[in-house]
Amino acid sequence: MKTSLRSLATIAVVGTLALSACQSDPSPTRVAKDLVRTETADQPEVQACMLDVIDQYDLDQLGEDSVGDNAEKAKAADDELAKFEADLTACR
Repeated sequence: MKTSLRSLATIAVVGTLALSACQSDPSPTRVAKDLVRTETADQPEVQACMLDVIDQYDLDQLGEDSVGDNAEKAKAADDELAKFEADLTACR
């Protein structure tokens, strides 16, 4: 069964957040790209689009302020995460 692109986008976002929280190697960008390459191996156009989207974002910083005391910063970070997910989903 193929993973839906929306699920893939969600996995990429969650993976990015998890890795950016612990600041471990490999980088969040590398993990996101590896996930995309694996899940879209039989869809080269979708894969190219998603890899391009990933290159447009700094995944080390994406959503960094989504948790905290500053509601304004948290909303902006949440909006950025939602845009990233929407951009990935639009690749289908």
